[in-house]
Amino acid sequence: MSTEAVMAEKRLAARKKGVFWPGLILAAVGLMLWGTAVPARAEGDFPVGRVFDRADLFSGEEEERLEAEIQRLREKLGMDAVLVTVEDTQGKTSEEYGDDFYDENGFGTGEDASGVLFLMDMDNRELYISTSGEMAWLLTDERIGSMLEDGTAHMGEGDYSGCAYKLFSDTLRFQAEGIADGQYQVDRDTGKVVEYRKKRRREILWYEALFAAGVAAFCAGSVCRKVRREYAMEEERGRAANYYMAYRADAGFRLRNQEDTLVRSHIARQVIARDVSRSTNAGRGGGRSTVHRSSSGRTHGGGGRKF
Repeated sequence: MSTEAVMAEKRLAARKKGVFWPGLILAAVGLMLWGTAVPARAEGDFPVGRVFDRADLFSGEEEERLEAEIQRLREKLGMDAVLVTVEDTQGKTSEEYGDDFYDENGFGTGEDASGVLFLMDMDNRELYISTSGEMAWLLTDERIGSMLEDGTAHMGEGDYSGCAYKLFSDTLRFQAEGIADGQYQVDRDTGKVVEYRKKRRREILWYEALFAAGVAAFCAGSVCRKVRREYAMEEERGRAANYYMAYRADAGFRLRNQEDTLVRSHIARQVIARDVSRSTNAGRGGGRSTVHRSSSGRTHGGGGRKF
């Protein structure tokens, strides 16, 4: 091979080598940019199961359908929802097991961990509903009693998936009805009563708007009046009037003694009726949520019924 051919091959190899490394660097940079362009998926974005069939009551297909349904329920509620079946509660009551399962697994949304747990307890033969946060306000004692009545009818027939679907639909129905005015919670342990206050965005009240309009009108009126007085020369006219009426400086006046005499008086008395709506509601369970403390110290509502 001639010297020129060898030199040509060396130049070609050097050219390829020079192209290879910059190309490799550009490819690496491109991969890095592509990686930053595609946002990383946060851990909370991945779907997390909410059906825990520890008593093996559902078939694989039923469990998949229930999982999809409870995910839709969570989206519509804007709160958490969990379905649990258990064969052995290890000596705990249904209430204790449901509350502890909810707390220990970190379920719930928001600062108050709002959500609901539906428990099919095959050990104690009880259907239990545990509520937390905003859900404890939504599902009152009366509503939970209605849900348990519907659910235990399915449980007694061995229709466990039908029970779950009924609990889901009842929860959505009560959410549509909302939280009634005058609703309150009673702490089972202390007897403390707390009234519900709706969370709403701040709105301008009518008297606030009226006050703001009055202040604005007063300010605008003051400016207009000042300008009008300047153009009308009221101060100058007042000084002129005082000058021409200076001869009245020594004038006086006389007061005449006058008294007011009370002719008659009348006193009206009105009896204000006592509000008995709270005691009436407390007697029948309407608008009331009974809450208690779990072993973790968090507040839960709920109730259960044997089947």
